[in-house]
Amino acid sequence: MGAGSWDDLKAGQGCAFDAPRADDTSHWELVARLSMSSWYLPHNQTYRGHGVLVFDPRHVTQLDELTPAEWQAYAADLHRVVSGIAAVCNPDHMNVESLGNLMPHLHWHVIPRYKNDGRGGHPIWAPDVILQPDRRLEADDRAFLLAALRATLTISTVR
Repeated sequence: MGAGSWDDLKAGQGCAFDAPRADDTSHWELVARLSMSSWYLPHNQTYRGHGVLVFDPRHVTQLDELTPAEWQAYAADLHRVVSGIAAVCNPDHMNVESLGNLMPHLHWHVIPRYKNDGRGGHPIWAPDVILQPDRRLEADDRAFLLAALRATLTISTVR
């Protein structure tokens, strides 16, 4: 997603996750803006309901860079996203991961897991990003999923 080297991206130079960022890109669509972050639905829905929660106020790469108040608010946002995805998608399990290996900007992947998702007992990530499965939802199914996820929130989608 970023054009620079990993070190440049880690330093916040050319980071595609820095705010302001587009609501809709070739990678994702905005679900909602929350108190400390933005929730996106990636276009790749290998795991139906997979969401990404990106920290908004500034460029940081890891949790220890947050103030206690920021972490508390960001954790509350994460809880809302996990709860929303669980309510809509009814997964058998949920993976919540903050990696930053490809995009060094603080963000969480919230990945619903299903007994029949083809990767039971294994991580979702392929050893090489090029080998990562890519599943696109039909337009009406994607619209339904976005609307259902948004409906789980009790706050406005605009800060």
